[in-house]
Amino acid sequence: MKQKFYLPEMLRGEVKEAAEAGAVVLVPVATIEQHREHLPLHTDIDNVTGICKGVAERLNPDPRVLVGAPFWLSPSPWDPEELPYFMVKMRKEVYMEALNDILESYLRTGFKKVVVVNGHGGATERWIPQVIDRLNTKRSSIWPDWHIPGDAQVVGFCWISFLGEFAREELKKIFKGRTDRDWHGGEIETSLQLYLRPELVDMSKAKADPAPKQCRFAPCSLSTWHRQFIIDGYYKPGTICNDPTLATKETGEKVFNLAVEKIGEFIREFSGMGLQESRCGGFTKGEG
Repeated sequence: MKQKFYLPEMLRGEVKEAAEAGAVVLVPVATIEQHREHLPLHTDIDNVTGICKGVAERLNPDPRVLVGAPFWLSPSPWDPEELPYFMVKMRKEVYMEALNDILESYLRTGFKKVVVVNGHGGATERWIPQVIDRLNTKRSSIWPDWHIPGDAQVVGFCWISFLGEFAREELKKIFKGRTDRDWHGGEIETSLQLYLRPELVDMSKAKADPAPKQCRFAPCSLSTWHRQFIIDGYYKPGTICNDPTLATKETGEKVFNLAVEKIGEFIREFSGMGLQESRCGGFTKGEG
């Protein structure tokens, strides 16, 4: 029988076995909200969950990788009444506490390596690291008499930022050198949904927004997405910053496979399997 990797579908004995075997748990985090007229509300969480499942399917059983239940709530700063549009909104404090307790539950179960994979902006790129930092102090918020094991570790990243940083050249090839590829409901997200859920996309309603305001100190492109908030409060782009009509299923498949490959490389390193080959700061494990 093929080894299971989607945690909600596993039996409790299978979860126990995976934790004892040192499995890495990927936790997809995003939101349910409008994605322009042409994309389904689940775009963020569906894309990131699909990528996490792709990573687990490619890597298992060596290293063992599980995918946790998607966490699809968001403290997005937008008001559903403004556009108007639909979103499931959660207060920042509730969001951070809920995410903390979910991640801590994995640690309490016995998992030692947990990876939060973010598929949404909306300031979560600021708040998720705060939750991770608190967990990595090893103090429990749920069980006062229990300390998170010293060898446990929680890490996190936004998958789009991850590719922008570690797969820049590969993305250039996919998009033929273009850098203004995506924001919210743009070419990448649309292409991924065309690949993963084509029956839910209505390309007849896709249209481009005007180009974003050019700001020297607030560059707006995928390659700098994760650096947008260095200057707090300065500039927020529009709903999208490129043309989703350029999206294709073929592009979605290429981006999906690239994300699975690159994140998979990180998971191998994080699990301890790739440390002998990888170099960090000029030293391999065991040097210096």
